Amino acid sequence: MIDHDNLADYADPYLYDVENPDEEPVGSFLLPLAQQADGPLLELGCGTGRYTLYLTRLGFTVTGVDIVPGMLARARQKAGDLPVEWVEADVRCFHLPGKFALIFEIGAVFQHLLTRPDQEAFLARVQEHLTDDGRFLLTALFTKPPYMASSDDEEAWFEYDAGDGRFIEVSGITTYDAINQVRHETAYRRWQNAAGETVTMVAPLALRSYFPQELENLLHYNGFAIEARYGNWDFSPLTAESPMLIFLCTKPKADHEQNP
Repeated sequence: MIDHDNLADYADPYLYDVENPDEEPVGSFLLPLAQQADGPLLELGCGTGRYTLYLTRLGFTVTGVDIVPGMLARARQKAGDLPVEWVEADVRCFHLPGKFALIFEIGAVFQHLLTRPDQEAFLARVQEHLTDDGRFLLTALFTKPPYMASSDDEEAWFEYDAGDGRFIEVSGITTYDAINQVRHETAYRRWQNAAGETVTMVAPLALRSYFPQELENLLHYNGFAIEARYGNWDFSPLTAESPMLIFLCTKPKADHEQNP
């Protein structure tokens, strides 16, 4: 059930943190949601703990779930003595004691789920762990035509000083499977080792594309009510120009609660 081939991009947690350094602007988006939650928080796909640690340092009780042992090891190292519970588990089949007032995923977790059975397994686990009055935050990139382009040629993406003696050059190839709505990326990270030899780290990655009505249907038919739709981390409404699909969801109220 676990597709380890789709986790190669997370093989070097140190480089992951260098390439993804900040919790802002996502932190400022999460903070009011955490303040409104009446209970503990759960991050699915917490990675090296950027958002889990951000909220824990502010006094919230947070559990972080991730499938990659190396990412969790770095998260524990960064956490030090902070009271965080880290859980190594697949987001499609985990079971934790207790329930959570806010469950969220930020790092393209849902986009790693390529098929409807995987998506519904994930949503079922959220239902299982969400309090009756809790909220669930689901996010994805808003798929636009440029994102669906394909290229057979390797293209330079970006480069940076990793701060550990390595200067990293990142390039890649992308193809788009329109039938299955999956973008396939192969990233190449290259640097010189101490002997002056070129080291190449190859990381294939498949990410599912989503569209607004598709996500609404998935959420509706898996037992969620959509409280709000946003198009970016500044709480702006979802429009055709938005870069993100951000859905804040709840469990539907029973009929007798809606119509006392």
